[in-house]
Amino acid sequence: MLEGAGGGQGNKARCATNMSMIEQIHLWNQVIVRVLDIRLRRIGESDEIRNYVAPASMFIFSANGHAELWADEHVWLSERFHLLHVGKGTKITVQSGGSLDVYMVLYKASLPDTALREFHMMLQTDNPFMECWGLAPSEPLVLLGMLETMLAEWQRKDSANDSQLGTAIAKSTGKSEGLRRLMAKGEFIRFTHAVLLERTEHTGAPSLAEQVIRYLARNYRETISLEQLAQHMNYTPQYVSRRFKEQMGCSPLDYIIRLRMDAARRLLSETAATLQEAAAYVGYPDTIYFSRMFKKQTGITPGQYRKQFRNAVSKSAMKWSDLSVVAPHPAMYHVNNNDIHYQLELDGGTGMAMSKKKWLAMALLCLTLAASACQASSVNTGGNNGTALQSTNGTATDAANTGLTSASVETRTIKATNGDVEVPALAQRVAAPSYLGTLLALGVKPIASESLLMESPYLEGMLSGITVMGESLEVLLDLEPDLIVTHSAQAETVDRFSLIAPTVAMPYNSFASIQEEMRYFGDLLGKQETAEQWIERFESQTGELRDAVQAVLDEGETVSVMQEYDGTAFLFGPKAGRGGRIMYEILGANPPSNIPDYMLDGSYFEFSLEMLPEYTGDYLILTTYSTLEELQADPIWGNLPAVRNGKVYIWNENQSWYRDPIAVEGQINSLAAWIKEAAKK
Repeated sequence: MLEGAGGGQGNKARCATNMSMIEQIHLWNQVIVRVLDIRLRRIGESDEIRNYVAPASMFIFSANGHAELWADEHVWLSERFHLLHVGKGTKITVQSGGSLDVYMVLYKASLPDTALREFHMMLQTDNPFMECWGLAPSEPLVLLGMLETMLAEWQRKDSANDSQLGTAIAKSTGKSEGLRRLMAKGEFIRFTHAVLLERTEHTGAPSLAEQVIRYLARNYRETISLEQLAQHMNYTPQYVSRRFKEQMGCSPLDYIIRLRMDAARRLLSETAATLQEAAAYVGYPDTIYFSRMFKKQTGITPGQYRKQFRNAVSKSAMKWSDLSVVAPHPAMYHVNNNDIHYQLELDGGTGMAMSKKKWLAMALLCLTLAASACQASSVNTGGNNGTALQSTNGTATDAANTGLTSASVETRTIKATNGDVEVPALAQRVAAPSYLGTLLALGVKPIASESLLMESPYLEGMLSGITVMGESLEVLLDLEPDLIVTHSAQAETVDRFSLIAPTVAMPYNSFASIQEEMRYFGDLLGKQETAEQWIERFESQTGELRDAVQAVLDEGETVSVMQEYDGTAFLFGPKAGRGGRIMYEILGANPPSNIPDYMLDGSYFEFSLEMLPEYTGDYLILTTYSTLEELQADPIWGNLPAVRNGKVYIWNENQSWYRDPIAVEGQINSLAAWIKEAAKK
């Protein structure tokens, strides 16, 4: 192994991030943003932010100091300036050896109900406002300047707030207060633009020290040598040790001891665990050795520490979630009361810091750990010599990759976007966050699906017994699926589902035709014969409709498929809904030649209204909530020949959005009949 080798995993992660940035930018352009709070926390040498739970989506910017920035199990090392984003419910710890400025911007982003359903689906499966990421900005002073302006406008008060100045002045003050908040919101939009630009251009993977800390934080209870750690990182032991010490000022061994001792302090002060239980939990089977190490680190024995600090912790603050498979962050000082009070205000005072999703993931991982711990206990051979690093997390990765399936179930391997997936040979309990209509067309009734899919008017009377999934994975966990089908190829979504059952990810535009889609899922579910029967019947029906449509279209005549929404327009191609799949793939119509191919390759493409005359064909299929009369009276849409001559098919999004086989069967006759009738005009 070469000293400079390694880093392959980082390249893969960067590619995944870059592929999703376009969709994230689209979402930022669609959402309604409300800034909740902007504040600055100055951390001194004897202070830290410890286990603070984000009450909303947050940007965190550390400035003018070195720090460890923890977000759940992830860590970033800030040398001067660092930008962090976390979602609501993320547990945050910020530690610094000296002084540090921490800017926090709390915000809420929501989609209007009238936004395209594609955006709502994105938000359900890959919510960027809940993502956790960090980077060292290339232009930190630009971001710092924006934050200082936002903070100043947010906090500035008028002297006119004094009630003695009278009602009229108070009203004026309220107006100026609103204007200042509006200005802060405008600065936030500029700040977000700069941040997205940084993310788009940022190519840096986590540093070696960050990778080591994340690994140790997950595995601090498992015996692992420096050689094993280096092998995992794909570097030499000498290189790992030297680079880690350069950035952290201590060796990996010193750091793992620090993690263990912090976990032990919390166990002793916040739980009734015995000394032996606490020692074994943090990785020291030898209680005497543990006591000696504890006193070396803290200056007092474990018993003295418990006696001194046991009553200092409020019973209401005790959270076993803090003692998770993820290592606790080194504790020195408590977050101040103002932060806790503010957090409770925004959370409604519930005191439940961890979101349901995190509880679910924690429960699944803890079940895995319990099994591995039982296996490990039978082969453990005594004390710790102080030269190794420990954890009992060994099987968590396997559980995440294969799902919690029984070893006795017959399986086979199928290719999907997320790689080769081992699935049940004959799945009995399929959850369908996606492809609900496809599965029903194959005669497979899923045990659960998403509400957006279940609202389809084409599936009426077919949904009894299917549970609405919602946003909580607890519903899926209770239903015990043996297979999950999703359109999202995002690693985070697939990993989350895979904790529950084998997961097949296939984006909606993966298939060249509806027949290919039916054959793929027919093979996946053991319904090959049903798929072929459906295809034969469908091709017979649509073949006649295709011939009829082709007969009425003159040579060179074209059809456009669009949606208008909030003063913008979207194009749809042969892999999309809104009639695109039907008109182009099935009925053989052609789009206008002026439309570039790349605009029709994906699920949708937003374009400027000034290009509307260029991109509108002789016939127009339009998703809108406007009437034909309203469109004809519009100065832009009304000038289009297709609209002016009545060669436009108007339907709403609830009718046009669905593109599964059952929906296509319900739509195609109406569209074919319309174009035959419109051709007579």
